[in-house]
Amino acid sequence: MGGEPPWACYPEGREPVQGERPCQFPGCGDIFAPPNPRSTSKYCPKHPGGRVRANPPEPQPDLSAEQLERLSGFLRERVPLLPIPPKIFATRIEDMGFDTPQEGVALFSDLHYYSQIDRRVTGICEYNIDIARDRMARWRDGLLRFTQMNQLWVPLDTLHIFALGDELEGHGRMFPTQALQMSESLLFQVMGFVEDMTDVLLSFLARYKKVIIYKVVGNHGRTAERARDSYGPDNAELFAWEIIAERVRGACGGTWQETTDGVHALTGGSIDFHLHRSFLAKVDILGWRCVGRHGHGIRGLDSTYVGALDNKLRLNSVLGEIIHYYFKGHLHERQSAESEIGGEVIQNGSFVGPSLLTLERSRAAATLPSQEFMLFHPRYGKTHQHTIHLATAEEVRQVRWIGEEKE
Repeated sequence: MGGEPPWACYPEGREPVQGERPCQFPGCGDIFAPPNPRSTSKYCPKHPGGRVRANPPEPQPDLSAEQLERLSGFLRERVPLLPIPPKIFATRIEDMGFDTPQEGVALFSDLHYYSQIDRRVTGICEYNIDIARDRMARWRDGLLRFTQMNQLWVPLDTLHIFALGDELEGHGRMFPTQALQMSESLLFQVMGFVEDMTDVLLSFLARYKKVIIYKVVGNHGRTAERARDSYGPDNAELFAWEIIAERVRGACGGTWQETTDGVHALTGGSIDFHLHRSFLAKVDILGWRCVGRHGHGIRGLDSTYVGALDNKLRLNSVLGEIIHYYFKGHLHERQSAESEIGGEVIQNGSFVGPSLLTLERSRAAATLPSQEFMLFHPRYGKTHQHTIHLATAEEVRQVRWIGEEKE
């Protein structure tokens, strides 16, 4: 404290008690107590080493009666924090109070099945159908593993999957060299994706009683060469998901219906499908408004007027209410931001990881391949969020430095 001596010091005339001694400086005689009882110091803080201190410390005045009354009043009126609930000290899961049912929400985007990223061209990384299928299996296993872990303490029977687009690489004419960066034509891409995705969805029934898919189109599924010429419903991804849904219907049941806002819906079975011709999926999950879109045409969270945050705020106005959770993909970079009360943007990662597109642009992005999985609570919204990493840094980075090769 300011002005306080380094140890207790009292004016001359006070009887010393245990540990205290009088100052031996001529003419002083103040009683002081060294900080170390074993100290042999003969001088008080005003005369360190037998010399006069340039700025001797002022003795601290005693608290006045008014100050003492204020202090005691503060201590009397202070209300302690609320006690820790007994369930937090519980050691048995059934006594911990985790009895509110929650629902799982998984984001699935930017798989780019049959994309061919050549390490000889990127110099760093690669991606092909074998890697894609391996990461698809890791996504399936990671989602089931996080589900298994969460089901230990909360009721979790329903899974919502937002399929946010770009499951396929495309027709090969989106940009001049695309055909050189894919290993199969669009038709065979659809066939391979349908086979694998059908099996993955059915495997989720090992942990969930109900699975619901919301599909929106991505730009890589368009049938037109140029984006300006594309028409949303003319999308190969929708075609693939229609086939997947029909295959699943044979095992899980359900009936088809068409909604007035362009959603082709298969409902009534253990796996439901909501296939959107629109670019936007609007879903209510336990009272929380969720919007899913691929995200082509808008930039990431770091852009000011043309980015995801600005787009979400404008959609709030268009829809007439706050979107609690705004899901998007497209940029192959996991991001999230909560810039308003009760509203959050979550940008999903990709299966690809670094690519020529992400590395060559001015703001190079080289994140690990990942997909997001979270739980929703009816009162608190998103309560758990898990990032399912689909590869390690060592698997993604394949960097060779010239001159560093080992003999």
